[in-house]
Amino acid sequence: MNRFFKFYLPVIIAFALISSCGNKYGEPVEIDSLTEYKDDATEFVIKYPSNWVTSKISGKRFAVFASNEGMSRFSKYDGVGFPGAKIDLNVIKMDSLMTLDSIIANNKLFSPELYKQEDITLDGVPAKKFTYSFDLDDGAFHGEMYVATKDNEMATVLFIESFGNTWEKYQGKFNEIVSSLKLATAPKPLDPTIINVEVEEPAASENLSSKSGPGYNIMIPDNFNSTKGTGRNVISSQNYIGKRRADCNIQVDVIDASKSKDLSKIAQENKDVYSGSGAVQNTRLGGVDAKMFSYRPTGQVKGKIYFAIKGDKLYRITMNWFTGEEASYLPIFEKSVNSIKFD
Repeated sequence: MNRFFKFYLPVIIAFALISSCGNKYGEPVEIDSLTEYKDDATEFVIKYPSNWVTSKISGKRFAVFASNEGMSRFSKYDGVGFPGAKIDLNVIKMDSLMTLDSIIANNKLFSPELYKQEDITLDGVPAKKFTYSFDLDDGAFHGEMYVATKDNEMATVLFIESFGNTWEKYQGKFNEIVSSLKLATAPKPLDPTIINVEVEEPAASENLSSKSGPGYNIMIPDNFNSTKGTGRNVISSQNYIGKRRADCNIQVDVIDASKSKDLSKIAQENKDVYSGSGAVQNTRLGGVDAKMFSYRPTGQVKGKIYFAIKGDKLYRITMNWFTGEEASYLPIFEKSVNSIKFD
């Protein structure tokens, strides 16, 4: 469940066919108060905003997002979108190959020159702090990564990130959260008389439910939420995402195609701005001709993007999935995308 991928410079995807005044994605979510979470398996402790959205896997990860609307933006680091923030704590088992140096290298998502390193102390032990920031279309993105180990067996990696010039708004609470951190340690042997049952957030449900937007209907896993997507210059952008992972989602963008219906040209122009994209392929979607290409938004996240035109509307369907759980997501996502119908 840990994120081991490279992502060199955020890809800001701008669909340039039609000009628009843009979308408004909402206001930053306030922090009402902080509450404490303790992991039963590795005993890490951290404070987090009590009114934000949480996702956890015992002994491995505890992630907190300002809102469901902003979760998917952290999978592709889009240039515009909901001004969201996240606190993401990952626990990594160390061995002769998985050292602190390799963990740091694997978790640097952006170009190395963006990171500023600082030696600090966390939970009474030496730690590394990395600060990184860059400007996006809707303002500054800022992030901090903390890496440390308490027992040389388990490493704790903490990410705190925010979009849209919101860092200063949250900085005081973020500092309190970092100060509250108690690092993970190797799980202790369980008392054989005690049975612990951990319940994780489910992956994509095999049960699909109907969702609709302008001119389309699609079947989506029934444990996924429907939120406003991050598509630019669109009639509608709808993002479908579950609670388990922010990097596994389906997004449907509806775009005015009245000025251009050259599907091959549209697909090729978009392909050129997506990271790690493959060749454009012919396919069918919703009973009409369509184009598709694969791409690689990050090292351990794969994606496919479909384009289809019906009437005066261009439909762009994007699906992303974490490679470590491909079997749990990809077949269901493909079934979902293939279920789309156009009016």
